[in-house]
Amino acid sequence: MSTEKGTRVVVVGGGVSGFSCALELKSLKARCTVLEKEKTVGGRARSFTESGYIFDQGLHFFVGGFKSLIPILERSGVRMTTVGEGAVWLKDGDRHIIRKSAVDLTKFGLLPVADRVKLGLLVQENIKRSEEDFKELDKMTFSEYAEDKKIPETIQNEFYDPLIRTVTFMEPSEVSAGQYLYSEHLRFAYEDGFIAMYPESGGLGSVAHTLMLQARNFGVEPQVNCAVKQVIIDDGKVVGVDYEQDGESKHLDTDAVVLTTPIDLLPNFVKMSDLPKDFAKKAAKFEYAPSTVAYIGLKSRVLAFNVGAFVPGKKINIVAEAKRVSGVLAPIGESLLTVTGIDKELLKMSDEEATAAILEELELLIPGMKEKVTWKKSWKIWKSVLKQPPGIMDDRLTTNRTGVEGLYVAGPHANCGIYYDCMEAASKSGIACAGEMIEDLM
Repeated sequence: MSTEKGTRVVVVGGGVSGFSCALELKSLKARCTVLEKEKTVGGRARSFTESGYIFDQGLHFFVGGFKSLIPILERSGVRMTTVGEGAVWLKDGDRHIIRKSAVDLTKFGLLPVADRVKLGLLVQENIKRSEEDFKELDKMTFSEYAEDKKIPETIQNEFYDPLIRTVTFMEPSEVSAGQYLYSEHLRFAYEDGFIAMYPESGGLGSVAHTLMLQARNFGVEPQVNCAVKQVIIDDGKVVGVDYEQDGESKHLDTDAVVLTTPIDLLPNFVKMSDLPKDFAKKAAKFEYAPSTVAYIGLKSRVLAFNVGAFVPGKKINIVAEAKRVSGVLAPIGESLLTVTGIDKELLKMSDEEATAAILEELELLIPGMKEKVTWKKSWKIWKSVLKQPPGIMDDRLTTNRTGVEGLYVAGPHANCGIYYDCMEAASKSGIACAGEMIEDLM
């Protein structure tokens, strides 16, 4: 890459990762262009309006303790509001709330008093671990860790197992102890770890739009309706990008490209033969678990959950409450029930069958709910974004570099220092990518 003032960087993807990277690159004084294939920016933080509701493309909330994304949003002028705190377990019809601190876990009603104390001590021990400790724990599964620590079955069955399945989409015997415990460490290490924050207005789309405006103020050139067709690599170096905008073929000469798309889409943009074999082999290992979302309108407000509800063993993993949920705005006098399911069996059903299955499970949780439904939005609108990163990824990339000069990857799958997938991970990865690029230029 050249270090002259004319250095050009192309960021593929106008989501949180892409704009975090572009904003961080302002110190390069480079000509930075963000190419987004959709009509609006945002990626999985995109919103759209239908039937008077603002829908977020995915069930997201901002954790109060985010150390990377929240400062970016504040600098960009996004006003946040605190909605509630705590995560809710549903068990035998009762609500069991987990608060933000390890000490508060001793009040977790599903466990005997002695086990609550044990759980609090386990979490306190975890908070004190170093990064090297977590890497060492990566050598065993969480089930092996639980056996080694002699964790009582009650704690394993009522706390760790359902949470691991909900967060990672995997079984405790499949998840590395280091990966899961690192995510738990971060959650509890944050001073306000379980406080949920949302933008004051406009849903997640307002966040992405504000980030775009901030980037534009720093000279970034965001462009939408731009479908990248090929990253051109010549003699081990990025030299250009071919893309299509509004049906017209275009080309940009560039010194660097940052791909913020899911890594399994890499072959759509790059000839894999142009990549070093070790990187291509590692990238091929990534597996993405599908997630699904449904919205159900209700005649009256029937829920009182703070943030959401974990429903262990069910197709439904989060049931979030009306009026203001993950940026979704519901008209006064009606409620909006947000359901996220990750059970792969749902994907084998038709939209009608899957909707009926979710309604049956909701009826078990909230008797009489089916009679209150005024309208349903099935998740067929999410078919284009079903391939979502799982909560925790095996073998996450430790760098954003690909081994090709000027070609980088960013996103929750890449270098970000967080094991689980969230918007904080996306933001940190974009910032880390910009840092690596600046190092290479220097």
